[in-house]
Amino acid sequence: METPSQLVLNAKLLLVILAFLVPTLTATSIAPNHHHLATKLIHYDSVRSPFHNASATITDLATRSLERSITHLSSLRAATMDETPEDIRGAMFAGTGCFLVSMNIGERMVPQLVLMDTSSSLLWVHCFPCVGCHSSSPIFDPSQSSTYYPLPCDHDPYCRAHCDQQRNECTYSVTYTDGASSSENIATEKLTFITTEVGSTASDIRFGCGRVIQEPDPQLSGVMGLGYAETSLANQLANKFSYCIGNIHNPDYSYNRLILGDGAIIRGDSTPLEVYKTFYYLTLEGISVGDNRLPIDPHVFQRSRHGHGGVLIDSGTEWTYLVRDAYETLTGEVERIIGAKLMRAYLPNSPEQLCYYGDVNRDLVDFPVMTFHFGGKANFKLYRENLFEPIIQGGFCLSIDVANGNTPRDANVIGVVAQQYHNIAYDLSTMTLSFYTIDCRYLI
Repeated sequence: METPSQLVLNAKLLLVILAFLVPTLTATSIAPNHHHLATKLIHYDSVRSPFHNASATITDLATRSLERSITHLSSLRAATMDETPEDIRGAMFAGTGCFLVSMNIGERMVPQLVLMDTSSSLLWVHCFPCVGCHSSSPIFDPSQSSTYYPLPCDHDPYCRAHCDQQRNECTYSVTYTDGASSSENIATEKLTFITTEVGSTASDIRFGCGRVIQEPDPQLSGVMGLGYAETSLANQLANKFSYCIGNIHNPDYSYNRLILGDGAIIRGDSTPLEVYKTFYYLTLEGISVGDNRLPIDPHVFQRSRHGHGGVLIDSGTEWTYLVRDAYETLTGEVERIIGAKLMRAYLPNSPEQLCYYGDVNRDLVDFPVMTFHFGGKANFKLYRENLFEPIIQGGFCLSIDVANGNTPRDANVIGVVAQQYHNIAYDLSTMTLSFYTIDCRYLI
């Protein structure tokens, strides 16, 4: 299989050919398709993000990635292990995720900047009048949109169970594991996504109109939950969505994308997708480094009958985390390959983290491909771009760490760094996840 670097070189010729074959799409074109929304994803550190720091170095960006990853892992772990039922679960709070989505809501297309989250299951935005809203984006005023429709209590089983009888309105309450929350009523409205390539619109989309917000990030308007619950945007749009992730540490990289609905790009290997508490789980059967299948007991990747453990795939955790038995076996193999030629380095607050002095592109040219073997004979290939981060000055660290807690209840998590240079597709009608190695700029 070609590496991401080789894919870039080979795809340039294809791009030149396609430039003569594919008509140009205008920025103002709107495709009125109820089952198709497409937009670019904005990485947290990109130049298009309000959180961009122009003076940050590559090491700074990688360090911020690690810090966000640790924060999000703690939230994700708490949410998956929480046995207390909630109206709508949320594993994270705006500001601990990876990707932002720019969209417009309502008849007047009020711009919003929301956080994409596969670990929660509701699209919600700030609505006027609002207590606790401090978003830098305009607050959506439902009274100014003729396409806004608050759902009544008898609309469906969910609304009958979550109802403000006095106002006859369907309600929601989402609480995140750090104490942040959003609540008010459920309504339907028109959404419009516009990029420099194409615009797309969907009508009658269910969303949360948040009027009571606790501790929102001042730069964001809300959260786009793509989890599995019935309130999820994913379940409203043909039960399919895909996202493509490229180089997350290049602030100028602008080709990350999200497609919701029938236009989702489903290619490559497919593996069974399981859902527990609205979170997405995969069946990991083993890990290989090069041709060497590591001696890891597959049971360490399985979810117990109580719901503990298992392997999650997540859009908000940047690094990948493995339970201790798997982590120690994998790092032992990486140390055997690298340790003979590079000097070990240590992070002050994480002495177990596998780090070395050197340059990834210079010193790891021959590092073998790492393969995660998933159910259905699906092989997820990880190259050096997916495995190592320049966390330390003059060196790098393996972007796989040991899961928190070190107990049988811990979950393994496949993070965003590992998902770089892949198109990831969720088909909730067939309950499969597909992945395809590609630089997103060449995904057509």
